[in-house]
Amino acid sequence: MFWNEEQKQQTFTAPDNIIDVSFKVKCKQIRLDHAWLLTDAVITLLPWLQNEPKASIQHIYIPQSGNGWTRADNFENEMIQLSRRTRLKIRIPKSKLDKLLSLTDKTIHIDEQPLSFGQADQYLLSTMTTIVSRHVHIPDTDDDEEAFLHQAHQQIKAMGVNVQKMLCGKSHQLMTPDGYIKTRSLMIADITSEESILLQEKGIGDHYLYGCGLFIPQKGITAVNKD
Repeated sequence: MFWNEEQKQQTFTAPDNIIDVSFKVKCKQIRLDHAWLLTDAVITLLPWLQNEPKASIQHIYIPQSGNGWTRADNFENEMIQLSRRTRLKIRIPKSKLDKLLSLTDKTIHIDEQPLSFGQADQYLLSTMTTIVSRHVHIPDTDDDEEAFLHQAHQQIKAMGVNVQKMLCGKSHQLMTPDGYIKTRSLMIADITSEESILLQEKGIGDHYLYGCGLFIPQKGITAVNKD
C-alpha cells in the first residue's frame, strides 16, 4: 500500500514587532460614528501617533443588533451605550509600547463625553488565515464595487500577497472634518498565516491611523455579508 497524506503546515508564531494593545475604558456612551473624534482626541495626548505610519486606532465596534438595540444605517447622530467590558484597541510597533501606556489613567473627551483609560493588555497579531477590515477607504471607488475590489487586489498584490478570495460588504459613510468618506468592509480568506500577519501589519487604503484598512481575524463569511 502507498499512502501519501498532505503534510501539515508547521506551526507559525506571530512576530512581536507589531502588537495590539487593548485598554479597558470607562465611558457611558459614544457617538456611533466616532472614528475621527476618538482618534483626534487620543492624538491630543499622544501627538507622536500622527507620525507613526504603523499605528492604527480601532473603532469601538458594536454589532448590528443586540439586546433590543438595532444599529442604524444612517448613524450621523446615533449614540451607543458602552458596557464595562468595552475595550479600546490600538495597534502599534512594540518599540512604542511605553509611550502608548502613558494613556493609562488619562481621560479624553469626545463630544464632551469623558472616556477614561484603564489597564492595558498586549496581544500578538492573529495567525488566522481569514481576516476582515470593517472600513476600507480607497479613493475614487465610492460607488463601484468592482473598482473597489480591483484596487484592493492591486494594493495587496504589491505587498507580495496573491489573494484568491475577497468579499466586500455594502458601503458606509464616516464623518471627517472635511466631510464624509465612503468605506466598505473587506474580507480576505484562505491566505497563509505569514500573509495574514503582513496584511495586519500594513493595512490597505487611506486613513489607517483612524482605523480604516486595519485587518482583524474573522471566523466566518457571514459577518461581512451582514455589515
